[in-house]
Parts: sequence; C-alpha cells; structure tokens
Amino acid sequence: MTLGKIKGNLMNAPVMSLTTILAAFVSATAVSATESGSACATALSAPVEFRISHQNSPSSPIHPHLEKVVDLVAQETNGKISLAIFPNAQLGGEMQALEQAAFGQNIIFYTTAGALATAGVPSFSVLNGPFLTGSLEEAQKLEASDIVASMESDLAKNGNLRVLALNWFDSPRSILGHKGYATPDELAGTKMRVPEAPAYLRTFELLKSPPMALPFSELYLALQQGVVDAAEGGIDGMANANLMEVADTVTVTDHFRIFYGFAMSEDLFAALPEPCQKVMADAFATEGASYSAQMDSITTKRIEDLKASGTKFVAADHEAYRQATEGFYTLFPEWPEGLVDQVRAAMK
Repeated sequence: MTLGKIKGNLMNAPVMSLTTILAAFVSATAVSATESGSACATALSAPVEFRISHQNSPSSPIHPHLEKVVDLVAQETNGKISLAIFPNAQLGGEMQALEQAAFGQNIIFYTTAGALATAGVPSFSVLNGPFLTGSLEEAQKLEASDIVASMESDLAKNGNLRVLALNWFDSPRSILGHKGYATPDELAGTKMRVPEAPAYLRTFELLKSPPMALPFSELYLALQQGVVDAAEGGIDGMANANLMEVADTVTVTDHFRIFYGFAMSEDLFAALPEPCQKVMADAFATEGASYSAQMDSITTKRIEDLKASGTKFVAADHEAYRQATEGFYTLFPEWPEGLVDQVRAAMK
C-alpha cells in the first residue's frame, strides 16, 4: 500500500492497524521546536483521517463545537490531519465506540467518565459522584488535575484508550416535579425517574426516593399520569422536551455535573508525532471549555425564560443533600484508598 492511499483506506477499512498508521509517519525525533501545527504537518509524510463519533444530532449545541475542532486541526496541520464527524450514533453507541477504539479503530468517540471506568480504571467512576463539584470552575480544575491525569495514564496502559479532553461539561442536573424539594427529607418517598445507570440509581436510593429507570421518551406521560412524581435532568433538556407543561417546579439541586469528553485508541495516538498529539489534544480541550461555558449560559437564559412563563424554582439545601448522599463514596471497594480525599483536594 502506498502512502498516498492511506487517507482513503482509513475511512473505508473497518479497522486501522497500528502498522498502517505507523507507515504514514516519519520519525518524530527530528521535529524542531516550531509551532505544533506546522511541526505536525512536516512530521507527517501522508495525510491521516480520523472519525469523530457522537450520539447527538447535528442541531445539538455540541455539533458546531466539533465542527470548529475539525476546522482548527485541518488549518493548523495544513490539512495533513482531517477529521470527519458522524453524529446520531452512526458508528454505534458510546460503549460500542469505546470498544472499537480500544481495538484500534480510527474513532474519536464522545464519552463519559463512567464509561471510561469500565475500561480497566474503576477510579474514573468517582467523577460520577453526587454533589462532587460545586461549580464549573471546580469541575474544570479537577479535570486538569494530577489525579485525573493519573487515571488517564492508567487508562492508556490498561484500556488502550487515550483521553483527548474530559472537559465537555453540560450544565448540572436538577429535579423537576409538582412541588419543590428544598431538603432531602422533603424528597424522601418521591417516585423519581432517573436514567438506568448505577450512579443515578444509587444516589436516589440514598435519598430514599425510589428510582424508576423509565425511557426518557415516556417521561412526559409518566409525569402527567402520576407514574412518577418527579424526574431529574438538565434544565434545558427537560424544557426542550416540554416537561414543564406537566410539572411546574424545579428544585435546583445541581446534584451531578457529568464529565464528558473525547477519547481514542492509545496505539493510534502514540503513533502520531508528538506535535500532532498536542494539536489534537489542544483542539478538543479548547472547544470543550468553550462548549461548557456555552451550556451554562444556555441554562441561565433558559431559567429566565421559564420563570417568565410561570415555572417555579426552589433553591435546594446543597449541604444537606451532600451529607445525605455521602454514603455513595463508600460503595466502591475497587477504588484505591484515599481516592475521594485526593479528588476533593484537587479542587481546592
């Protein structure tokens, strides 16, 4: 296979072998200390293409930021690295894409800390904990910390996955119901719709609010008919689903701020010359920060609009909720000793 054919073959072949991608690169040892993009373009002897997989639609807020990543990487590398976006789970769901990347396919996939925890580094699941981060600034500080960098290093070794950025934060999640739940005692006994994921189920079990893992598509009728009393979720997402038509009170708990991001095959990342690695990681991190700020702004504006249209907002006693869910952090014997303290210290 000639070097000129590599770019097309990456898209057409279901799996890109490490041998193939290595053949496209010259030695990175001779790269001078010039700007990373130019150095990357010089170091690559043939164009390389990667596929970005995400589960959202092209009309979602995340998609334009990925388009900016595509443009930035292409511009900085003079087109030597090109990225193609596949929305709507065209390349499979989160776990399917994770498995494909771990086996060496040229997929950069949208993921969560919880999914990464299944790839040989259970410590990642601590980032799913309730009331862990008190603000976007704390979440960003934790994402950039040494403790998370250590998890990412372990993931590269144990799971053959390289995290490019884990700072694509959505706004924190709150509770929508027919009344407010300012304290955990008021929430106890409430039938709560949650996603079918361990962190959500365990959290609301600790809050003594029986969790029900209904599909989101059924939630409108479930709230309307009293199948559930309340639901948790992002305020903007719940408003987009018109759920405030059947439940009129939001309790601003901010119980989860999910760590989202993008990862790829460690073998393929390691095969890239160092300046190309930097271009890729910097592009995803830069747009992740921009996306996170935008999501907080979108939610702030959405709250203003909802208040104007009659939705009630109740402030939660965050400390009471935090104390009520502290037991979550004792449920994972696979975590190394001292992990929770290290994570909390990283945000100070």
